[in-house]
Amino acid sequence: MSITAPNWSWPIIAALMAALLLVIAGIAMARYEDQLYAAQQTRDVMEQAEILAASVTAAVSFGDPSAAQEYVVALEANPDLKAAGVYDGNGNLFAQFSRGQTLPPGMAAAAFGSQGVVVAGNTMTVGVPVAMDGHAIGAVTLIATTEPAQRRIARYAGLVLLVTMGALVIGVLAFSQAALSRRAAELSHVNVRLQNEMSERQKTEEALRQSHKMEAVGQLSGGIAHDFNNLIMIAQSNLRMIQKKAASGGSQSGTYVVSANEALDRAAGLTQRILAFSRRQPLSPQPARLSDLVGGMGELLRHSVGEKVKIETRLEARWWTLCDINQMENVILNLAINARDAMPEGGVLTIAIRDVTLKKSPPDVSEFVPGDYVALSISDTGEGMSDDVRQRALDPFFTTKPQGKGTGLGLSMTFGYVRQSNGYLVIESAPRKGATITIYMPRYAEEQA
Repeated sequence: MSITAPNWSWPIIAALMAALLLVIAGIAMARYEDQLYAAQQTRDVMEQAEILAASVTAAVSFGDPSAAQEYVVALEANPDLKAAGVYDGNGNLFAQFSRGQTLPPGMAAAAFGSQGVVVAGNTMTVGVPVAMDGHAIGAVTLIATTEPAQRRIARYAGLVLLVTMGALVIGVLAFSQAALSRRAAELSHVNVRLQNEMSERQKTEEALRQSHKMEAVGQLSGGIAHDFNNLIMIAQSNLRMIQKKAASGGSQSGTYVVSANEALDRAAGLTQRILAFSRRQPLSPQPARLSDLVGGMGELLRHSVGEKVKIETRLEARWWTLCDINQMENVILNLAINARDAMPEGGVLTIAIRDVTLKKSPPDVSEFVPGDYVALSISDTGEGMSDDVRQRALDPFFTTKPQGKGTGLGLSMTFGYVRQSNGYLVIESAPRKGATITIYMPRYAEEQA
């Protein structure tokens, strides 16, 4: 089982920083209160020392230690005092009291005539001279605690408790916010995924309906084309016999026979288109380079599209593909003529062939197999197609040309041939932006070619 590192989001980091700042502020406040209390305690002890020094002046002057002791004993009522001492003019201890604190037995002569405070840890020592007529005749020493331990512990405990509660509140809020943010992100991700799945499902259903429709139409058109072709073959055979007899007998019926044959030839071409759409026409696939194929059709293409249309070619593909060369030439010619019809005032026809490696399906292509393909693109600068027209462009018998100008089987025939050759056809177009039809033919290994 692997252990993943926690995801420290910004609310949690901010909460931790706030808690840390709160701890630092609490410690600084405690230190400040310590200093304030120590300064106040120093002033209080100094005042008591000065009062004691003034009180024992007469006792020290007359050498009456019992009188001085009475003033010293009175200080025992102050619990913060640990010891008190009165020294005579020779520096000897004159009167005292002590709570476990040892007073020095004598005072140095330098201690007289000045006062001072010495702090060591939790203890302060205050010295005040006993003066008469401006001269020091003795000294007073008080030893006191800067702050009682119980009071300090209680204060620090209160601060710690306050800081801890604040940190906990901030932490809980931050973690709750982080949890809500993660939950919101998860819900947003799930929502996006559901929308994508719904969109993909709609596309799949639409592609499936289109596939079923095309398959049904293909089966119907294939059956009609085969039966129709058989009838045409019978009619053509009989017409040829009549034409031979008319030619030998000098009859004028030969002209009518020729016209009938031409109509039957056009009908036969129509059946071939229907068979191409239904993917039932016989093919003769051969290895070929589409760049070479298009390069050899230059004159035919120029003659077919006319002088108003400029042809540009970018023949960059070097891979081989497997195709029926005659059918592929018909496809290229048909697409070029369609592009010409989309540019009645003239324009630019671009034929580009390139080698591509596709890892994902092109737009509007179902049942796609990733791999290497030779891409043949034919683009025009015409008026383009609306999205509705583009989606129906491959439907059989659908055309935007005037009545009598098109059968609506050109693109459907091309689509049928391309799919029968295991390729794909993609239409890209928008109003007033021209159209590009791209055919992806699977790569054929050069070694096999």
